[in-house]
Amino acid sequence: MAPKAWWVWVHDLGAVLWLGSVFYQLLVVAPVLAGQPPLLRRRLWLQLVGRFHAFAVAAATAVVASGIVRVLALPWPVDRLPGTLYGRLLLAKMAGAAGMLITGGAIAYGVTAMLRDPGGMERFPAAARWLVALLVLEAALGALVLWCVARIHGG
Repeated sequence: MAPKAWWVWVHDLGAVLWLGSVFYQLLVVAPVLAGQPPLLRRRLWLQLVGRFHAFAVAAATAVVASGIVRVLALPWPVDRLPGTLYGRLLLAKMAGAAGMLITGGAIAYGVTAMLRDPGGMERFPAAARWLVALLVLEAALGALVLWCVARIHGG
């Protein structure tokens, strides 16, 4: 393995795990839980969000840290990025990833607080809608990131 290849591997693995977890929650978990009784669904969402949050934090940290290393390793100054198609795509990719981080934070802290509310069964329907809507947003931002990656690599 070339000396610089480690951050490319870490970056790509982190991205696959992060995006994969978002799409899995949206396309597999949400439909399966939709048919469960509300009390059980609330408890399972709380457990799953907790598990996925820790997983996503590790994957996102790997993506951000290795992404910074990759940007710093570019053969030209960062301030030249907006002047090229590659640079604009890279900036759009970073904006999409930042949006995913913000959306994931809203799920991990905002929606989870609604789900944990002691009188929460009244708030559960709204929390469940917010959770699915935010997962849709995070998946859409992930699709934008993937589109940028495809364009960067000639797709």
